[in-house]
Amino acid sequence: MTTIRRLIVAVSLVFLVSLAGSLCYAQSPFPASVHRVVFLGNSITYAGAYVTDIDAYISTHYPKQGLEFINVGLPSETVSGLSEDGHADGKFPRPDLHERLARVLALTKPDLVFACYGMNDGIYLPFDQSRFQKFREGINWLHNEVVKAGARIIHLTPPIYDDLKGGGPVTLPYLIDTQTG
Repeated sequence: MTTIRRLIVAVSLVFLVSLAGSLCYAQSPFPASVHRVVFLGNSITYAGAYVTDIDAYISTHYPKQGLEFINVGLPSETVSGLSEDGHADGKFPRPDLHERLARVLALTKPDLVFACYGMNDGIYLPFDQSRFQKFREGINWLHNEVVKAGARIIHLTPPIYDDLKGGGPVTLPYLIDTQTG
C-alpha cells in the first residue's frame, strides 16, 4: 500500500471510530437539563451498590453529560414515620425522612431524585392496611416535596422481602417513573 493510501485508510478509520463513539454516547437516558441526581432511601440505598452501578454505567457510556450522583440513603429510614417497639434495642426509633428531607433538598439541589422506600415501612410484619396507608401518605408527601423543590422524582420499588427463606431482599428495586406513568 502506498503512503497516501495508508494515510487515507488511517484517517477513514479514525473518522469511523470517532463517529461510532459519538453515536454511542449521544442518547443519554437522562435529559440534558439533569446535572445532579440524588438517591434517597434506606440501607439498601445507603449500601450504594445500585447507585454505584448506575453511576459507573452513565459515566462510561455518556461521559459528556457530566452528571453528579449523590447517595443520601440512611439505614433503617422510613417514609411512613413508623417504627417498631424495641428498634435498635430500644435506643431510638427508626429515622423518619420527614425530619431531614427539606435539608437534603436544600443542600443537594437535585434535578432528579431516585427514591427507594418500603422495606422498613412494613416493620417486617404481615401486611396491614393502616401501615400501608402511612406508607402511601409518606410516598405522596415525598413526591410532592421533591416536585415543589423543582426536581423530577423516580420511585423505585423496594426489593421483595422473603420471610420464608430466612428473611432478606431477593430482587433489585424496580423503576417507577411517576412523570411518564
